[in-house]
Amino acid sequence: MKKVVMLALVAMSLFGAPYKMGQSVMPLDLQDQFGKKSTLKVMPKTLIMAFEKGTGATVNEYLATQDKGYLKKNNAAFVADISQMPNFITEAFALPKMRKYAHTVLLIRDEEQGLRFPAQEEKITVMKFRGNFLTQIEFVSTATELKQAIDQ
Repeated sequence: MKKVVMLALVAMSLFGAPYKMGQSVMPLDLQDQFGKKSTLKVMPKTLIMAFEKGTGATVNEYLATQDKGYLKKNNAAFVADISQMPNFITEAFALPKMRKYAHTVLLIRDEEQGLRFPAQEEKITVMKFRGNFLTQIEFVSTATELKQAIDQ
């Protein structure tokens, strides 16, 4: 019985750990800011992630200055983890603001799903993929650094 409990604890700790380089990332089922379901069966070359209001604002401000189709042209996607945001704030303020963006914002609303991705406080996470395999993780702070990370 102890072995079964230990195996279950190890499995749970591994499941909750953030993805690491070389690891395969499972397909993501997310909704965008309009509630449209989107499935990333194969990860884009570049996945941009924001876990805080400030980093999300940096990404959105940068993307707002780019041509329409910038993310698609660069085989990139932007994901904002809003799982920590109170539902009232999300519905009353965040989503209406996001619906004004010309670019797509995929949303993580499940805290456990968000914990699967590497994050650093006050940093934008930029992950590079080959297929579904994570090949690079970079943490950036500014629009200039974000542009460089996307262009790599």
